[in-house]
Amino acid sequence: MYFDRFPYLNYTETFDGVGKRRLVTDIIRRIRISERSKNDASFFIDYDLKEGDTPENISHRLYGTSSYFWTVLLVNEAINPFYSFSLDSLSLENYAKKKYFGRYFYLVDPSNEKRFSGLTFGSDETIFLSTTNVDDFGTTQENFTVRARVVEQDSTLGRIRVDGGEHTYFSAGDIIGVYRGSDVRQAKIKKTEDGLYGLHHFQTVSGSRINPLAALDGTPLGFTSMTGDYTIDPPELWETRIGAYLGLSGSATSDYSVSNFDYEITQNESKGQIQLIHPDNINLFVEEFDRILNI
Repeated sequence: MYFDRFPYLNYTETFDGVGKRRLVTDIIRRIRISERSKNDASFFIDYDLKEGDTPENISHRLYGTSSYFWTVLLVNEAINPFYSFSLDSLSLENYAKKKYFGRYFYLVDPSNEKRFSGLTFGSDETIFLSTTNVDDFGTTQENFTVRARVVEQDSTLGRIRVDGGEHTYFSAGDIIGVYRGSDVRQAKIKKTEDGLYGLHHFQTVSGSRINPLAALDGTPLGFTSMTGDYTIDPPELWETRIGAYLGLSGSATSDYSVSNFDYEITQNESKGQIQLIHPDNINLFVEEFDRILNI
């Protein structure tokens, strides 16, 4: 095992005023391979990961034993052996579903749908279905049976992610309510998305990120440009990339949008090739590793 090679420390633990000394593994020691060393083609090799590969079976295939699995992790600075390497298709889908659970609600001002709602939400806060209707006593008709728990808020995209309760019964056009003290504040749901396939970011065909709060010509919200439509007045929210995505003025468009799942697929594919120590050098590497640790 990796930590079997680490030296021991004398550690004193105290309980009820009585101190006891014990030997513990010095896991705070760290060894990192320099980028210069990794570029040595004679010492390292590139390896294309295959479906179902693990550090153990890679070690066994390359070195004839699974005992050197830790070198696979060390060379690639893999903190998490399960998610630091590319996943098979089923594992990737399960990972993404867990990471992006729930639904997104894009919220606008009920009185002006060209603006974000402006409300801020805390984690685990409860929202409920509200209306603009009032009864004969002037009380807003709330529906507390339809509610959801706020998981997070993304102010840049004007949305919250929700889970729990009856969140599946909310839809675009609904008014949500949230308590602020004894008062109820409202926002309108402009768009809903499943978390897995919700918007992650915008990017060009070449892969460059696009500012969601910039006009389609690239002029940022609140700024003017030297040429074009915004030399005098800066763009409004409805004229930005996120404004077009939500259809704040006109038809909604998903141009240049990348979903959470597509993003995770791209990230997973980027982990498809790793570096490994050449089999001819593995014994030398392990000997040097042991020597450094025990200095």
